[in-house]
Amino acid sequence: MRAFTAVALTAMMFAYGARADDNVAYLAKVATYGAGIGDSAGAVWGGGMARLDSVTDGAFNPSGQQWNFDSVYWSGTQSGVTITLAHAALVSQLVLEADNNDDYHIEFLDQDHVWQGLTAVDTDSNPPGQNMYRGPLESPVVARAFRISASGDNHYSIAEFQALGAWVVDEEPVVLPVSPVDPLPVPEPASYLMLAAGLALLALAGRKNINW
Repeated sequence: MRAFTAVALTAMMFAYGARADDNVAYLAKVATYGAGIGDSAGAVWGGGMARLDSVTDGAFNPSGQQWNFDSVYWSGTQSGVTITLAHAALVSQLVLEADNNDDYHIEFLDQDHVWQGLTAVDTDSNPPGQNMYRGPLESPVVARAFRISASGDNHYSIAEFQALGAWVVDEEPVVLPVSPVDPLPVPEPASYLMLAAGLALLALAGRKNINW
C-alpha cells in the first residue's frame, strides 16, 4: 500500500501547478456500504448528513468546518463510500476533503474488476475539522471505481473526492478535448468551370481522332 502523510499532501496543494488533467470523478456515482453510515453520533453532536452526490460535485467546504456538517459521515472500519467512474480512467493524483485525526484508506477497482489497495491519507497532524489533502500517486493507475474506508477515532467523514487524470480508451489515455478532424475543402465555383472546360476540350479532341 502506498501512503501519503498529511504534511506531504498539504505541501502538494501549494506546489500543484496548472495541469491538463481532468477530474474524472466529477459527478461520479456515490454509494455507501456498511451499517455505520450516518451514525447517531453525527446527529447528536449537531450535524447534518450531506447528499451523497455532494462528494463528487467539485465544491469544498470551509477549512476546519465541523466533521459532521455538510459531509457524508460514518463510524466503524467496515463502512465507507464507493465512487464509480463513468468510464475507466488513468488517474495520477487524488484530492480528498476529510475529517482530521483519522486514516482514510483508498482502494481502486482495476481493469479486471478487482479491488486493489492504493493509498492511505493520514489526517492526524492537521487542525480539527474538515481539511483538504492533495497529492500525486507513486504510479498512475487505471481505475473504474474507488472505495474509501477509515480507521482512527471512529467518527469519519468526507466532503469531497476528486481523481485527476484522463479517460482511457483501449487502455490508452485520451487527451481531452479531442481536436475535430478538418473537413475536406469545398471547391470554388471557378474550379468547377475550369473542370467543365477541360472535359469539353477532351471530348472535342477525342471526336476528331475517331475514324469511320
